[in-house]
Amino acid sequence: MKFTELEEEDVEYIAQVYFNKELSWDQRMRLLGEKFERSERTILHWISKLGYSTKQPDESPQLITAKSKELNREKKRFIITWAQNDTPVHERFFSNLEKYAASIDAAVHVIAGRYKNPTSVFTDKKYDTWADRVDPYLDANRHDVHRYLSIMSDVKIQPTAVNPMTGMEGISGVNSCVFGSPKVQLETIPVLQGNRPKMMVTTGACTVKNYTDSKSGKKGEFHHTLGFVIIEIKDESVFFLRQVTATDAGDFSDLYFKVEFDESAEESRVSRLDRVEAIVLGDLHYGKHDQAVLDSTFDLMAKLEPSHVVLHDVFDGESINHHESKDPFIQYEKEIEGRNSLKAEIDIMLAGLADFQDYAVVIVRSNHDDFVDRWLKDTDWRKTVTPKNSLEYMQFAAAILSKDAPNGVIPYVINRKYPHFKTLGRSDSYIVNGWELGQHGDIGSNGSRGSLEQFRKLNTKVITGHSHSPGRKDGALSVGTSTHLRIGYNIGASNWGQSHIVIHLDGKAQHIHFIDGEFTTFK
Repeated sequence: MKFTELEEEDVEYIAQVYFNKELSWDQRMRLLGEKFERSERTILHWISKLGYSTKQPDESPQLITAKSKELNREKKRFIITWAQNDTPVHERFFSNLEKYAASIDAAVHVIAGRYKNPTSVFTDKKYDTWADRVDPYLDANRHDVHRYLSIMSDVKIQPTAVNPMTGMEGISGVNSCVFGSPKVQLETIPVLQGNRPKMMVTTGACTVKNYTDSKSGKKGEFHHTLGFVIIEIKDESVFFLRQVTATDAGDFSDLYFKVEFDESAEESRVSRLDRVEAIVLGDLHYGKHDQAVLDSTFDLMAKLEPSHVVLHDVFDGESINHHESKDPFIQYEKEIEGRNSLKAEIDIMLAGLADFQDYAVVIVRSNHDDFVDRWLKDTDWRKTVTPKNSLEYMQFAAAILSKDAPNGVIPYVINRKYPHFKTLGRSDSYIVNGWELGQHGDIGSNGSRGSLEQFRKLNTKVITGHSHSPGRKDGALSVGTSTHLRIGYNIGASNWGQSHIVIHLDGKAQHIHFIDGEFTTFK
């Protein structure tokens, strides 16, 4: 490649690597040399032509102090956010953050982020500095805040990275981990049975947008999110973690609390929430559900009174599961244990749904619902249907033939018992406060297999289920499961997690994660 062939992304890459003081001189020259297949002498010539000085700026005294930041072990709650160098904080948001931290007795850590923006109007110093507001909290050190959780403040991730945590899966060992980034993302990492679920999360930012006028810069600007991660330490075995995102004005909601700036009093205020727009539960699979999770869920709903309750995979389908139909040993086990009765399984589902009768319930058409419809199509009731399921076969086949079940058998069965529940079809849309909630997540574009990466490209924010793995890719979120973490078919390493999503009145969505049936230390 020649200097004249460099594109905007190439120029930005050169700046990011060359001014990255976390790397040695040799590492920087090697990376740039390998990237562009040029000698160190040529790379330095390019850098000079770009107008960058070959003399590196001195290291910021702030950064030196931040690298030795210590953890306050007396605290049981922590708020973690990210700040860009040479960039002002969002004053209203940061005031709200400090007020919230004081009200819940949380320590604040601001991860020192670095981004070289030659076009920034804020850069006029000989070395990187951070806003005075974050100085007492600035952190560039690594902390094991809990036996199973690490704050990775020493890891510098480019704020324009599309997937900030790519390649970081093993860096914290068995621990869940928090990375500083202006993007808000969440991944669950597969672990072997007996290990705690492992999550990787990014924080969101407390500084204003400040990016280059390039393709990657504009994409970074679009996904820049005011936010933080809150950590609650229950005991030496259990911690709780949530991501909090703020409005453009800097106000935010977290679980039971609303924090907003009172213009008349010129101060931030913390108030108690008693309502949310919606809650999307992790996949239910009645019969495989974890009752401790559901008990805590109803406690949560009693306090927050959701206007919409969205349910996925309410039916499991073990009794007629086509994946196991040709395994005689499994069929024998089901017969002996009484797990091959479709009627019994439907009765369990209907009994469980009774707990939701006082709410505005929406049931998303899901792939396990399809088990019954597939069973009707693929099975000869005279030869392969067990006698105990023969009547159900006839009744449900008649419902399909008479067009009484346009959305499938399970929605038909549910609406006969609970006519006020809204049951969706496969292509139905259901939008609440700007979020598309009508898709289960197993089917993507044009009938392909669904994934968060696919839903991330939609022209709307979306919350799905199906994977049993809580996740977040910018505006695409997925709930986890409300089942036990091991239910037979997720053998080997598993990234399942028990998790719901709440949509607050301000339109911001937040995962609620469960550990041992609990989700917070707040009352």
